[in-house]
Amino acid sequence: MPRAFRLLPITLSLLVCACVSAQSPAPAETENPATTLKLNVRTVLVDVVVTDKDNRAVAGLKKEDFQVLEDGKPQAVSFFDANFAPDPSAAAAQGPHLPPNFFTNVPTVVPSNSVNVLLMDGLNTQLTDQTMVHRQMVKYLASIPPGIRIGVFMLGERLRIIQGFTQDSAVLRTSIARLAANPSTSALLPTAASIAAQDAPANMALQLSISEGDPELVDTAAALQQFNDTQGFFESNERTVMTLDALQQIARYLAGVPGRKNLIWFVGAIPQCLAAMTSESELTAAGCPYEEKYNKTMDMLADARVSVYPIDASGAPTDSLYDAAGPPTSADFGVSGPVVTAPTAAAQPSYTPVASINTAQSGSLQTDYQARALAHMQMDKLAKLTGGSAVYERNSLKDALAKAVDNGSRYYTIAYTPTNHREIGKERKIEIRTASGEYKLSYRRSYFEDTPKERKAEEMAVSTDPLRPLMDRGMPNFTELRYRLRVAPADPQPAPEAARAGDNPALKTPATRYTVNFWLAPDGVTLIPGQDGVKRGTIEVAIVAYSQDGKPLNWQARQIGLAIRPEQVAVAQASGIPFHFEFDAPPGDVYLRTGICDSSTSKAGTLEIPLRAVMVAQR
Repeated sequence: MPRAFRLLPITLSLLVCACVSAQSPAPAETENPATTLKLNVRTVLVDVVVTDKDNRAVAGLKKEDFQVLEDGKPQAVSFFDANFAPDPSAAAAQGPHLPPNFFTNVPTVVPSNSVNVLLMDGLNTQLTDQTMVHRQMVKYLASIPPGIRIGVFMLGERLRIIQGFTQDSAVLRTSIARLAANPSTSALLPTAASIAAQDAPANMALQLSISEGDPELVDTAAALQQFNDTQGFFESNERTVMTLDALQQIARYLAGVPGRKNLIWFVGAIPQCLAAMTSESELTAAGCPYEEKYNKTMDMLADARVSVYPIDASGAPTDSLYDAAGPPTSADFGVSGPVVTAPTAAAQPSYTPVASINTAQSGSLQTDYQARALAHMQMDKLAKLTGGSAVYERNSLKDALAKAVDNGSRYYTIAYTPTNHREIGKERKIEIRTASGEYKLSYRRSYFEDTPKERKAEEMAVSTDPLRPLMDRGMPNFTELRYRLRVAPADPQPAPEAARAGDNPALKTPATRYTVNFWLAPDGVTLIPGQDGVKRGTIEVAIVAYSQDGKPLNWQARQIGLAIRPEQVAVAQASGIPFHFEFDAPPGDVYLRTGICDSSTSKAGTLEIPLRAVMVAQR
């Protein structure tokens, strides 16, 4: 659905349905004007995962077990809640078996209080490591616990959805096999072989200059190495920008999902600019000033309650010296590895061939160690800032994934109102302690104040459609309002020249006309009885057809007035409130997302189905 769309009132043949305007007049002021004091009060919400020495989540802690400090000053906890995954054996009441083409957003098990995003990173991960991640992920998904909601994203040259949130293990594995089974390496990610090939001319020129004593060749080697370094910095900078942009997209996407979100990020190495973004080094000189963008990204993740769990996709490390796929290290061509520094022209060959090779091998091992240490430092820093944890130097990624999902589903939510009410855009440091020092706490460590400009923009922003943030492709199915849905191709299909059913004027033919029938459970819907005994309410209904990568193809959004007479209440309770739409969708891999929202309370229900499931049932 586009960011802006028209919400139209509609009259449908419900039990009794009356059209209600999309806007209501503002109530008249009946009180005398008085002086109003306006006070902006920020509430800071922090999710805390508490683990013991065996890295197991700790349950049973109370509000008084926690102490909260902001910029070193104690804060009073105004809200406390323990959020732990439900018992896997605690299933929700099972509904009746649904016939073909019928769907429901009523969950078969009680979902946990968090959702999990598996991010497969092809932008910063070597091809062989991506293949291992794919295998380990499929192994884990073969037996996920009930109630765990998982969505899968892939980052390459752009971020795309592989599978929206679901508790269905088979659907997750099928989506990964269909859309992520053939990973590719980004052209911006250097390999050991490409680095060796790139450095070979400079190293050869250096060796030749030493053997022939030609100082001009030294300058040539230095120029070649400087060009290589500049190219490497450019590629790293590009990957850094693309990675930060992707994290911001994920934060925006997840902002509308209630509860904690665990971003489990399988990555070979986070771009090094992320750790050196504030340095006055060659990175900055090459166009890598990321401090503001990085801080904004961390703040967006914090606001959306996203905790990052970076998992090293390479598993237990293998030095490039012993990597059969990598280039050989020799005294003739210098040291090759993930980080290559410019050769020192002043170095004179005073070693035997064996000593030269040993020196080159030692340099390769040292280079690999430094690169791994830096990568792990970056992972730890990102995890600490967002309240997650990093995992590296482990071959069993399946176990690391299971532990991240399990601990990320068991957490405490703490809220407080800062004693410092100033809002001038500065960073505030958060520290949380427990009465016992035996536990490890994972939580976000800071937030940024709103500036006066940001606060004014937030005050001026008026939310005209509470359903809109819940209607993006792949979002979880929300269940505050519950309903059944029947989707089937219309019979007969309309003539080719017939008007399109839907609000996208650019929808092209051919398209299939679908009948979409809803039965809304009245529980949760605000129905106010009038003097005539008729219960009235207003709901918004939206339907959006998406391509697999999240492009909206067609949409409808309507406001419906409900009016239920006393003699119809029993029927509504037993069967649901029925209403009907006709909707056109193009052929191909299309996902139909539906949503209903109570206009008075903003309670909502959503349901997304792949239209191929309808077509299979139809055949």
